[in-house]
Amino acid sequence: MRVHFSNVDFRSTTGPNTFANRLAQALHDKQVEVVPKHDQHDVMLAFIEAASRPSPGTRLVQRLDGIWFKPEEFLEKNVNIKATYERADSVIWQSEFDRSMTTAHWGEKQGVVIHNGIDLTIAPRLDTQIEKIRERYDRVYVCSANWHRQKRLREVIELFNKTRHQTDSACLLVMGAQPDVQVADPDILYTGSVPHDVCLQIYSVADWMIHLAWLDHCPNVVVEALSQGCPVVCTNSGGTHEIVGANGIVLDETVSYELELADYDNPPPLDLQDVRIPDKIEVDASHLDIRDVANRYIEVMRG
Repeated sequence: MRVHFSNVDFRSTTGPNTFANRLAQALHDKQVEVVPKHDQHDVMLAFIEAASRPSPGTRLVQRLDGIWFKPEEFLEKNVNIKATYERADSVIWQSEFDRSMTTAHWGEKQGVVIHNGIDLTIAPRLDTQIEKIRERYDRVYVCSANWHRQKRLREVIELFNKTRHQTDSACLLVMGAQPDVQVADPDILYTGSVPHDVCLQIYSVADWMIHLAWLDHCPNVVVEALSQGCPVVCTNSGGTHEIVGANGIVLDETVSYELELADYDNPPPLDLQDVRIPDKIEVDASHLDIRDVANRYIEVMRG
């Protein structure tokens, strides 16, 4: 099988492009050719939206990680995504949340839910600064995002402050660009953007990831943390809790969400008053193995 990845920049480190790289390598390992758009191919795998029309006889599969659902963005920003959705022979959604959202607004479509995947190999610890942090603190928390209000950094810091005294010493590593909340606290460490190999090393030594984002889809940072044995605190909104499952703590939102258009950068408040975080728990991330994910993609692409 020859597959063209449409609307993918393999040089980029954004979430969809990072997963595209992992998937392309896993497909290559299974003797699937990943080719440029001008080469003959059997399948166009469009990430979010197709960058061009597929050639006659080419199967179009849309890999969809959600749609724009702010009221003022819904019509304009979804034009090309919806056009691809309507033309696609099949859709691969990242989460049940994404499938429910899409079908609620655009109607049913043939397709399946396949969560993002990753190589489950534990990263070697090469960075001495990471080892020093691990040695200094009894408990290491981590959070990671390209920060904006939907990701709830304010609430992450609030939960850290409420639970940090459960051990003698604790720190919070805030990873990612443009944090929208910054506090002067020697135990809250802002790293900025971090290369993926270093991220994996950090997750491998962390006790917990805190990911309280509202209505997130299938965040790669959570997939990466779980792959390194790091359990996750999340909420029951969006698709994050689907990939976390028993590998962490799932908090209830205070306001239910019924797939309506909403300003996702204005999340409702969380009740964090009685939350307790135990010592690190065992994580089973076998459902995120990129080899199994690639097999499922091949099934869909073969039709």
